[in-house]
Amino acid sequence: MVRNLLLALCAMLWLVMSPVAHARAVKAVTIDAVGLSRLEEMAQECKKFRPSVKLVKRYFSRAYPVDAIYYSKKFWSPCWASGTIEYADGNRGKWRLSSGGAAYLEWSHSGEVILYFKNNGWQDPFGSGYDESV
Repeated sequence: MVRNLLLALCAMLWLVMSPVAHARAVKAVTIDAVGLSRLEEMAQECKKFRPSVKLVKRYFSRAYPVDAIYYSKKFWSPCWASGTIEYADGNRGKWRLSSGGAAYLEWSHSGEVILYFKNNGWQDPFGSGYDESV
């Protein structure tokens, strides 16, 4: 009986602490550009990175804050998309989303945050090339 109660409590804690459990309502997303790259030799491959509004909304409702190394090294990709977001609570900003699942979000009033969500659903031209050990 006590064991079952502890297992149930652990399961509830896992759900509460899980990043997906804290999904944030996204009111609106605009996509200004997709398939971009600053590296000329990657430009053709990066054109395959074309996340839809639906996938970007899903991403920003589930992504969670991470250390900047996720954006600059760990899941860095030469491919990105950019646009704007407004959350249901009124917070809004400009985003730049890497095909690797890391995003830079600059809030409209002040501040920025690096976000990450792995299971994003879009085609990542470099999906198998990330160093998760960094």
